[in-house]
Amino acid sequence: MIDIPADEIKIEVWPIPGIHERGGQHCGYPSGVRVTHLPSSISAYVNTGRSQHINKTIAMDMILAAITHPNFR
Repeated sequence: MIDIPADEIKIEVWPIPGIHERGGQHCGYPSGVRVTHLPSSISAYVNTGRSQHINKTIAMDMILAAITHPNFR
């Protein structure tokens, strides 16, 4: 399996905490993740669930698939 070096990845959490003033129990918890591969400037944004860890894993898989796909090169 190919690993992407950590210095080539930028991870951002979205939405920014504190944007939503009103809401329920999980309001204000950022779950959306944007992962950007810096050398190729490919980014993937995932906001499918409440788990930031799972969203980050999905976004990393998307970046890895885009980089290693034969048509990308």
